[in-house]
Amino acid sequence: MKKLLLFLLILVMKFSFAQKQDSISYSGIYIDAQDFKAGKLSYSMNCDLSSGKIKLNHFLCKGYIDVVNGNKKVQLNKDSIFGYKDCKQKDFRFYKECDHEYQIEENKTMVIYIADVPVTPSNGKAIQLVPHYYFSVTLDSEIIPLTIKNLKKAFPDNRKFHDKLDTEISSEKDLVSYDEVHKMYKVNYLIGK
Repeated sequence: MKKLLLFLLILVMKFSFAQKQDSISYSGIYIDAQDFKAGKLSYSMNCDLSSGKIKLNHFLCKGYIDVVNGNKKVQLNKDSIFGYKDCKQKDFRFYKECDHEYQIEENKTMVIYIADVPVTPSNGKAIQLVPHYYFSVTLDSEIIPLTIKNLKKAFPDNRKFHDKLDTEISSEKDLVSYDEVHKMYKVNYLIGK
C-alpha cells in the first residue's frame, strides 16, 4: 500500500511539473522561414523571468535588432533573419521596411499578415496607426497588400478562385473576414475550396 501511495505521489508530482513546463512562454528569433514552420526559436528567452528582450530599433529606422538576454547583447540585421515571436506569443516577419514588421495572422494556402500603417486623418490632427492586411503566396515570398486585384495577379491561373472572389466577396473588407466555421480567414478558405 505504501508503495502504491509513493508511486501515485511521484506520478502526481511529475504531471504537475510537466504541466508547469508547458505553460512557460518564450520569445525569440526565427532565423528563416523553415525555423518559423518548425517553431524553432533562436536566442530564446523565458518571458516569465523577464531576463531578456528584443529591441526592434524603429527609431531612426535602424536596420538591425538587439537581442538582450541577461548580460549578453547580440545585434542581428533585419534583412538576414525571418522574424520573431514576442512574449504575447505573436509571430512577426521582417520585410523590406526597417521601421516596422508584419504580424503573421495565418499560415495556410497563403500567408495573411497585419501591420499598422501611419495615416494622417482628414482633419489634420495627429497621425493614427490603422491596421492594414497583406498576404504572401509563401512564407518567404513578397508581401503584398490584400486586395482582390493583387490576389488575382498572385494566382493568375486559378480561374476557380477568381470566380469565387467575384461571386463571394462583395468588397475589399470581406477579404479580411474570418470564417468561424472553418477557423480561417475567408480568403484562405476560398482558395482552398
